[in-house]
Amino acid sequence: MKKINTILAAVSALLMLTVTSANSVEFKAGVSANGMAAYANAKETLKGSGAKTGRTTNEEAVVASTFTSIFAELSSENMMGLGIGVSYAPDLVDLNKETRHIANETIVSGNGNDADGGVQIADAKINDFISVYLTLPVGDGGAYVKAGYIQATMVTEENLATGSKYADIDMTGTQIGGGYEGSLGDSGAFWRAEGTYQVWEDLRADGSESDGDDTTKNKIAAEIGSVMGSLSVGMKF
Repeated sequence: MKKINTILAAVSALLMLTVTSANSVEFKAGVSANGMAAYANAKETLKGSGAKTGRTTNEEAVVASTFTSIFAELSSENMMGLGIGVSYAPDLVDLNKETRHIANETIVSGNGNDADGGVQIADAKINDFISVYLTLPVGDGGAYVKAGYIQATMVTEENLATGSKYADIDMTGTQIGGGYEGSLGDSGAFWRAEGTYQVWEDLRADGSESDGDDTTKNKIAAEIGSVMGSLSVGMKF
């Protein structure tokens, strides 16, 4: 629902810009090839009760991905070239699947094996990457600056040793950057090179199950930042 509201707000703003300054509006649409590198610092606390204690792990990771997106923009000469746009990518990144053995550090069975051990499969994908943004030209040479709102959905596909599951997580954040745009002949076609920096809000998620009469659940908390470079082609109308 949040994504639908964001898209509707962007479309409404585009329509308002069209109506209020129809004589000076320029419409652009195109496709982008993107490369993104993200850094994440994640902390996971496993549930525990009684003699069992919650086990906490910290991990840092750098993830790189490439993906394709589409975009549409409106800009107005009457507003110093200010533009508003929306871009969408169905698939952002497929996180590496990781399988590891979880052992309880407190209870050990008589045969030397951990009593609460198990195989834990960590897997997730980030889909439906939406960006709503403003652009403003800098000078007359084709340079511009950009700032906006971003959101995506992390689809969790985990099989936890504790029997708990995590729900999908809505990711939101902001971005800032800039780029350069140039013409491709006289047909209205253009190319664009762009770089942006994204700051994502901290992610938090609770597992689906508590441990006996203890209300403690598996918990994940993560800090994420990313940078993205894009090469685009499109048409002006």
